Amino acid sequence: MARKEKKSKVRKKRKKLRLLIVGIGLGGIAYSVANRQRPGPCVPAGGPEERVILKDEENIGGLGAIMGALINELLKNPEKLSLLDQMNLILAIEPTEMPETAITLTFSDGYIVIEPGVVQDPDIHISTTMEILMQMSGMGSGLDALKFFQTPEGKQFMEKVRAGDLKIKGLTSHPIAMLKFSKFLSPSAA
Repeated sequence: MARKEKKSKVRKKRKKLRLLIVGIGLGGIAYSVANRQRPGPCVPAGGPEERVILKDEENIGGLGAIMGALINELLKNPEKLSLLDQMNLILAIEPTEMPETAITLTFSDGYIVIEPGVVQDPDIHISTTMEILMQMSGMGSGLDALKFFQTPEGKQFMEKVRAGDLKIKGLTSHPIAMLKFSKFLSPSAA
């Protein structure tokens, strides 16, 4: 009996040690994600049009130009400006049918930098068709999104999502940032 009790104690100690190692590892991952380097702090410019920076304009493509124009229009709303000041996110959008038009949006310190291509390790990476991307931009956020899903268009959208036409990497790691982005892009008031 003494031998079985010793083995049981050893197993329990090993189990606790494994849990401790896993906990330390998860803590290290959480710490590194929380302290990821971001663009340096800067003071937001006066006008909304000065807050949108197009990087490498000659290679930006159609999606980048559309997003730049859309964001400039949204920033005419003071509520969207205040929401922009709170956002800190690197989001990549990659159309599956035209990956060469992929863009990265970096929201930081009241500015938005739009650049061509997908940067290394974005917070959120959206890979989808242009059709789904346009539907996403028009569905709103919060209750408006729930109402959208009740419509025939919303049901078709969900079928496409289930079919794998929409892939979002990093959503579980940055849910609050994605909600802010969704709220920022929604046509309704922020």
